[in-house]
Amino acid sequence: MTSTGTAERFDVTSSDGTDVAVWASGTGPALVLVHGSLMDHRRFDPIVAELERSVSTFAMDRRGFGASGDAPGYDIEREFDDVAAVVDAVATRTGGPVALWGHSYGANCAMGGAARSANVHRLVLYEPSLGLTFPPGALDAVEQALADGDHERAVLLVLVDVLELSDEEVAAMRASPLWEVRLATAPTAAREGRSEEGWEWAPGQFATISAPTLMLAGSDSPAPVARCTQLAAEAIPNVRIQTLVGHGHMAHVTDPALVARLILEFMA
Repeated sequence: MTSTGTAERFDVTSSDGTDVAVWASGTGPALVLVHGSLMDHRRFDPIVAELERSVSTFAMDRRGFGASGDAPGYDIEREFDDVAAVVDAVATRTGGPVALWGHSYGANCAMGGAARSANVHRLVLYEPSLGLTFPPGALDAVEQALADGDHERAVLLVLVDVLELSDEEVAAMRASPLWEVRLATAPTAAREGRSEEGWEWAPGQFATISAPTLMLAGSDSPAPVARCTQLAAEAIPNVRIQTLVGHGHMAHVTDPALVARLILEFMA
C-alpha cells in the first residue's frame, strides 16, 4: 500500500464492463469510500487525511465521475454492482474483510453493494437518499438547465433548493478549487434525482446485508433527508443510528475528525 499523503490508482471492471477508478492510500484494515452527488472521490480528501494513518482507504469514483467510465441507460442497480465489484476486488487485494462507507447518494450505492457482496464486515452510511422527495418542478428545472448547457445553474438548484445549503455554505463551495470539478459532474444530477424520487421500497430489498451497520444522521439536515435515513435504517437488519448534533448533511467536510473517529471506533 502507498504511504500517507500519496494515492495509488487502480481500476475495477464492473459487471456491465464499466471501469471504475479506485484511489488507494494509507495502511491498515481496508475501508472503501463511496462519494455522493456532484463530486468525485476528492470530496473525501479531508476525511481520508484523517483516516489514512489508521486504515487503508479505497476511495472510488462512481460511474460518470472523475476517472471512471459510464454507460448508456443509467440504472442505480448498476451502481450497486459497481460497489460490490470494488469491495470484492479490495478484499482480494488485501486478503481480508472490508469496511464500507458511503455518503448521501453514495450511501444508497453502498447499501446496494453491501447487499451483493459477502466481503463487507462493517457498513457506515451517512444519510442515504433513496425515496427522496424534491420540491415540485425542481428536477424539471435541473434538466432544463442541463439542456441549456448551464451546469452552474443545475448545480446551484440542487445545493440550494434540495439540500437547503446556506448562502455561506454555497459561497465556500464556489471559492473552492474543486468547484470546477463539481460543475463537470452536473450531467449526473438529474439522473440521480430521478432515481431517488422514483425509488420504491419493497420488503427484503436489503435483507442480505449481514454486516453490522452504523447510520449517521445530522440533527440539522432537511426533513426529507431525515425521512430517507429512517426508511433506510428500517430496511437493514442490524443497524444503529447515531445523530450528529449540530451538523447537517456534510459533517464529513465540516468536521472530518469527528466522522473519522466514529468510523474508526465502529471498525474496531
